[in-house]
Amino acid sequence: MTAETDPNPRAGQAPAGRTPEFSISAGVGLLLASAAVLALQVLQTRILSVQMWHHHSYMVVTMALLGFGAAGSIATIFPGLIGRHPARNASLAATLFAPTTLLGFLLLSATADTAAEMTAERRYLSLSLFYGYLILPYLCGGLVVTIALSAAARVTRLYAWNLLGSALGAWLFLAAVTPLGAERLLVLCACLGPLAGLALAGSDRSRPPARGSAILAVVVLIACGVAFQGAGDWFQVNVASNKYMAYTLRNVPGAKHLEQRWSTLCRLDLVQMPPTEIGPSPIHVYQDGDAITVMHTDESFKAQMDTRPVALNQLAYEPHVLAMENGERAPRALAIGIGGGIDLRFAMRMGAESVLGIEINPVTIELVDEDFAEINGDPYDQPGVEVRWGEGRASLRRLEETYDVIELSGTDTYTAGNAGAYVLSESYLYTYEALTEYFERLDPERGSLGILRLGYDPPRENLRLYAIALTVLRDEFGIEDPSRHAMSLMEEIVLPETGETIRFSGNVFTRQPMSDELIERFAQADLVPEWRVAWLPGQVGDEGPYGELGRAIADGTEDEFYASYPFDVRPVTDDSPFFFHFHRLREILPFGNSGPDLAALDKFSANPRALEGDDEGRLDDWHDLAGGPIGLEILGALLLQSTLLVALLVLLPLFVLQRRNLGAPSAGRHLVYFVGLGAGFMFLEISTMQRLVLFLGHPTYSITVTLSCFLFFAGLGSLIAGRFRTNPVPAMRAAVAFIALYAVGIAFFLEPVLDAALHLGLVQRIGLVVLVLAPINIAMGMPFPLGLARLQSIAPRLVPWALGTNGGASVVASIACIVLAMSAGFQVVTLCAAALYGVGVLLETTGKLAPGRAESGR
Repeated sequence: MTAETDPNPRAGQAPAGRTPEFSISAGVGLLLASAAVLALQVLQTRILSVQMWHHHSYMVVTMALLGFGAAGSIATIFPGLIGRHPARNASLAATLFAPTTLLGFLLLSATADTAAEMTAERRYLSLSLFYGYLILPYLCGGLVVTIALSAAARVTRLYAWNLLGSALGAWLFLAAVTPLGAERLLVLCACLGPLAGLALAGSDRSRPPARGSAILAVVVLIACGVAFQGAGDWFQVNVASNKYMAYTLRNVPGAKHLEQRWSTLCRLDLVQMPPTEIGPSPIHVYQDGDAITVMHTDESFKAQMDTRPVALNQLAYEPHVLAMENGERAPRALAIGIGGGIDLRFAMRMGAESVLGIEINPVTIELVDEDFAEINGDPYDQPGVEVRWGEGRASLRRLEETYDVIELSGTDTYTAGNAGAYVLSESYLYTYEALTEYFERLDPERGSLGILRLGYDPPRENLRLYAIALTVLRDEFGIEDPSRHAMSLMEEIVLPETGETIRFSGNVFTRQPMSDELIERFAQADLVPEWRVAWLPGQVGDEGPYGELGRAIADGTEDEFYASYPFDVRPVTDDSPFFFHFHRLREILPFGNSGPDLAALDKFSANPRALEGDDEGRLDDWHDLAGGPIGLEILGALLLQSTLLVALLVLLPLFVLQRRNLGAPSAGRHLVYFVGLGAGFMFLEISTMQRLVLFLGHPTYSITVTLSCFLFFAGLGSLIAGRFRTNPVPAMRAAVAFIALYAVGIAFFLEPVLDAALHLGLVQRIGLVVLVLAPINIAMGMPFPLGLARLQSIAPRLVPWALGTNGGASVVASIACIVLAMSAGFQVVTLCAAALYGVGVLLETTGKLAPGRAESGR
């Protein structure tokens, strides 16, 4: 149906100068531009996690969405971008995406140390302004989308191409980052810009192709091809200067960087340590330049064991060593997060009958099992050893065996979520439900759980872990005094390269109370100079935080302890899995406290030296002591700044329009509608992504499947919405009502459905997720294009403003979603998404905007 035969010409016919009907080349151009934007956004979160730290990747999400919001505002204030030669303008914007992407990276690389100084000085608002140049490629991409959708005669079809391109962008990153590396993938993303420009240059059928724009696109594309060849040298991603890998290469004579490998989870860097008198030295494998795993040669492993016969991540085997001395059988072990394979070596050295290792990163498995197997002692191919790829808990759920030992040795990387930094280092490995599953998989008569974590004084990670374990033992297994089932040992290591002291804490939790003989064996750890026992039943720690919390849990009064403790160490659940979030909101607000007071820190210290008043046993600065809430402070600063900027981007264009007598009397209602759609979509997408990690067994699978479903099926929904563009209100109401009801169902019934299907294979589980998400995702693709089509007939000048409003709402929602999840959980986030959709459509289709009244101008 053309605009001339449309029964409602006002809704379907574009103003003069716009493309009169859908053009396939416009769809292709919009698809390529959308793919480039999303792939770049995900890639930049990975790059910032290497060049800076994981919490800096929040900047990417903010700048990307602000770029789209700014594009809507620019197109609103300068309507000539749409009304005069829209194909040419969209083509130019797409072509400029390439140079702004590459130049932005070079500027980012040159100024990384300056950004690190701003972070250290807690100048977060300045930091976010400093990153302002990152907005430029997203501004270009936003202009492409805004011009194309605003100039479309049938916005529903073109919006479908937009969503399909975004879905392909997610797959592009996942498929290309490992074989190409971040450097070449960056240039490939840039290349998509001029390719989109070529397609868009000829998309306006009412005019000849924009030859100047096409020629510029060809020139830029050729330049990108040249850059692709030299990307490894010209666009090298350097590790932040204040990360451990950089320290090692600077300060350890003879340390040599061997190679780097990118994966969807992190970048792995291999550093060969200098040889010693005993022969070849180990290879350090850094994850994003900091979190380390080690591949030991046979000589270095033997030297380490000769120096210290027991390591922290062997403590969980001690009950079984004692049992074997008394004639009992050897233990069966499970190691989650095996990295370079040292946990497998430890298990076999401690006499394990068998050990199953689970590793989440396939690139790590390839390194250890193939490329460096001979150097590393080939730990994966030893008798009794089995290795599987997957997320720890998801793999555990599909096992039928029970184990005598389950070991987790610091199993996390603190890398940015490869969905776009929507997460704050949450971990499903240390939640209440996780420890329940570990204990259920342990032999009830002799099972022991070992977990290695960073150590702080006063404790925070360790004490939260202790709180979760004891609460699970009390509530799920009926143990009256669970503190008899736990011990905690701390080791202090002075790094020779930097002189920095790092504390690690080894924790053991058992299904049965620890025997006197086992307690006596653990007590001998105090004889090692670098070790000290923080908690041992009846021996050490009765007057410290472990003893006090243990008594409170046994008495059921733990809430009083949590309220008085200087850090938030309450147990976390799968619904809000922020294990590393220890700081209360008042500690990051400008009018709040600057941190826990030192008196409280001394009171709860687990370090006997600190309790005795030894100044060398404690650190005075609480940010050094506890790491500081840097991620939270950046998150809070971004939330404040993005809210102010979005308000400026939304209200300023409306003010300009009203000054020109072009404003709409119901602009506030339109505002709420498009804000609700943007925020609701983001809330649902992020919460669903998080809740599918365990079911699909890997973050990569969850992110890929969720993004693909949301974007692809929303694109189908947009196509379906085209059937209702002449009478959109009933379809808008029906779609939003369905979305709200379905979201409520997801909030309350998703987990039971998924738990019942855990026995299925991966392909079947992905298929089930698609079946569950497709209906709501199709419905989610309808309200936005229908709202735009209706706005074209009511107030066409507000269409680009609505696009900017929707993008701006997504900016704030991407940050607010995490803040809400940290305090209330992802289930509440899902319910809030339903409410946002419902309120928006209510205001958009009632009162002055009711059908008939809005179209007639009454």
